[in-house]
Amino acid sequence: MEINFNELLSKKKVILAPMAGITSFSYRKFMNKFNPALTYTEMISDCGLIYGNKKTFEMLQTDGSDRPLGIQLFGGKKETILKAIEILENLPIEYDVLDINLACPVNKVVKSNGGSTWLKDQDALFDLMSEVVKKSKKPVSAKIRLGYNEINVNETVQTLERAGVQFIMIHARTRKDLYHGKARYEELSKVRDLIKIPFGISGDIYTPFDAINALKITRADAVLVARGGVGNPLLISNINHLLNNEELEETNFNKQFEYFKEYKSLLVKEKGEKIATSILKGIAPKFFLNLKEDSKEVRKRLVAAQNISDFDKIIEEFINESNLSKINGEV
Repeated sequence: MEINFNELLSKKKVILAPMAGITSFSYRKFMNKFNPALTYTEMISDCGLIYGNKKTFEMLQTDGSDRPLGIQLFGGKKETILKAIEILENLPIEYDVLDINLACPVNKVVKSNGGSTWLKDQDALFDLMSEVVKKSKKPVSAKIRLGYNEINVNETVQTLERAGVQFIMIHARTRKDLYHGKARYEELSKVRDLIKIPFGISGDIYTPFDAINALKITRADAVLVARGGVGNPLLISNINHLLNNEELEETNFNKQFEYFKEYKSLLVKEKGEKIATSILKGIAPKFFLNLKEDSKEVRKRLVAAQNISDFDKIIEEFINESNLSKINGEV
């Protein structure tokens, strides 16, 4: 059944944002149990699909447990993006939304005219997205920023709606901002009055209260959880709880350890132990941030893990040293 964004977002307001190097299949599968409305893949290169790059195709892995699923595509030329869509639609992959990345600020992508470069020229943007909508058999969404160097988001959202895009995700920074400074949600206060299609907002969502505040300022239909949710999966469910006037779920060190082990197991299955170890050295410490327990020492140790078995050993040793099982009232 084709996704209707208005209907989808009337029931759930939190989306798992696409993140390069993070939202692989194992992460999406793990995070989906916390009830997002939709999950997105990492950025998929159009040329990677066209030239049969093995790693690019591996990034499309799914077994359906991460649905509703959006596949995010990026590229610097209309012709290659359209060719990639054709390839994508001939693969035996179940997905629900095609997203075009018009937001990525990194030099490698921008230099090839991809990502946020498209925000510079509204005519070229309309031409691209009109053709994408015609080509895609799936509903099309787009991820954008406030602008490239200057803010032109109000013009961009109207261009995308005219092109037939059904949902827009807006990171509240310009390309020039990269990830510095605070997300500028006040710059999105007029968007709701300019377009009829639903839109979501992204940037600096680290607590449920950040999400509520951003939604209030922008009157958006959804909020995207990105970096704030890494190692903090309850952020998604707690935003939903707060929106529904329900009690927030609390966590503790041992509960976070269980979440970590679950994600680790999925990641090893997807990537193998060597690659999983490399990824987890950056992600594992985030599972133990902002807890009542003092976990600075274990976070420091986790960064130095040498193999996959080290992670559990380091955490278990820390639990025994700190008597955290007793503190948290667990056996």
